[in-house]
Amino acid sequence: MTPEDKILERLNAIEDRLADLQAGKENSSLLMEQMTPIGNHAFRLMVEEMEVLNGRVTLDDILDLARKGLLTVPRLTWLLDQIENATDLWHVLHPAVGQTFPHIVEKMGQWEQKGVFKKAAALKDAGGNLLDGMTPEDIAKTGEGLAFVTSLMQRLAEPELQSKITAMLDLMSAIDTSNVKPAGVLSLLGALRSPEGRQALGLVVEVLKATGKFSAEGNSSRAD
Repeated sequence: MTPEDKILERLNAIEDRLADLQAGKENSSLLMEQMTPIGNHAFRLMVEEMEVLNGRVTLDDILDLARKGLLTVPRLTWLLDQIENATDLWHVLHPAVGQTFPHIVEKMGQWEQKGVFKKAAALKDAGGNLLDGMTPEDIAKTGEGLAFVTSLMQRLAEPELQSKITAMLDLMSAIDTSNVKPAGVLSLLGALRSPEGRQALGLVVEVLKATGKFSAEGNSSRAD
């Protein structure tokens, strides 16, 4: 390569660099031309907003806001941690809940068709009307009555009492009222001579004893 070729090569390189610089300058000028109206508009808006805030917000208010913001950083950190934990829990539960949710919606639709929600609303209105017609003393008495009924229901869970109630029901169902015939004193004496009659008479005696016991306890309590 001759010296003249080297000089031409360098001149071409210089021209290329100058062309790049010129293109960059033109791009910068174009960008400034586009950004200048936006910047001017933003500056005017900022001035207008500062005029609105003038007299309402002071530097002390800004410093107080910054101080409170710094003091709430631990709470914000805790809140973000809780949100992250809730997100992790949702990712764990979503596969199971996502499949059952359509079934829940379908079931609620069936309840709506059957009028379950309307019945619940009517029950709520009935309860409200009942409470409106009762005084606080009536509500207190009703609560005492419910407590007593609850204790009785708990007693019904005792196996011995259940067996007695079942025996009484079986006894009532075993009586055939269609075959009942008029009877006199002699028929009663004849019935008492049978084993079943004597057993029934013994039951009556036990009932009389229990009735007398309760009557005596009631009289003693009234006397006290």
